Amino acid sequence: MTNNFKMLKPPIPRLGGKSRLRKKIISMLPEHKCYAAPFFGVGWVFFGKQQSKVEVINDIDGELMNLFKMIKYHAEEIDRVMFYEVSSRDRFNQYKRADIENLTEIQRAVRYIYIISQSFASKGGCYGYGTNTRPSPQIYNTEFLVDLKKRLRNTYIENLDYKVIFKKYDREWTFFFCDPPYLDTDIKFSSGCKINFDKEEHIKLSNILKNIKGKFLLTINDHPFIRELYEGFNVIETKVNYSVAKKSSSRKRYRELIITNYDVDYGNFNSEEYLSKVV
Repeated sequence: MTNNFKMLKPPIPRLGGKSRLRKKIISMLPEHKCYAAPFFGVGWVFFGKQQSKVEVINDIDGELMNLFKMIKYHAEEIDRVMFYEVSSRDRFNQYKRADIENLTEIQRAVRYIYIISQSFASKGGCYGYGTNTRPSPQIYNTEFLVDLKKRLRNTYIENLDYKVIFKKYDREWTFFFCDPPYLDTDIKFSSGCKINFDKEEHIKLSNILKNIKGKFLLTINDHPFIRELYEGFNVIETKVNYSVAKKSSSRKRYRELIITNYDVDYGNFNSEEYLSKVV
């Protein structure tokens, strides 16, 4: 990385994001011209890596991708509106009940930020409060929005089915960073949309990855079914802490897999984080 490069944080948190793994993942990225993220999420890896010649971010969550579009084009207006927002249960419920069809794209982006930033565990479900900590005087730090705007300036922002992204962007020089919904987990967006990425979808994804022209890196939960799907590929086992608890003693460690269709230099990895290469 260049000396003046600054890793950025996503505009909102998300449970299960790649904040703890992104440095290792970035160190594993192969040479490429086009970087494509069919399952973008909040973009921990994207905002932590240096810019590629061509970049594509995509997610099936339309409200999430609208947020990134509005940051790309109207970060200053989001900053202005968020300055006047207040943290309250009434305001939170008002945004939850709002009909997004009657909101502008900027209003939808502000609504999304508010619901995620003010909800318990950033899940967008219920208003967050506590008995051990006081509420912050500032409900959202907008200072970094301009940096995110600059980072997104030359990025294609899509809201398509992941299969379409592979069809549109797969070339020999394309690298796909894939962070799909984990097996046996249901995803519910703050917009109310719910997606069940079941075994059938994972089979479809694996069939695509087995036949692409470009390279891929896949992060997924460790599951016998997943291991069977990707038998013959490069697989690394790792453990990651995931929890909404603040105390480290309350956090659980989950085993995950990092799977690639290209060779990786395993000598760069800390054995405490990367347990082993699976042959």
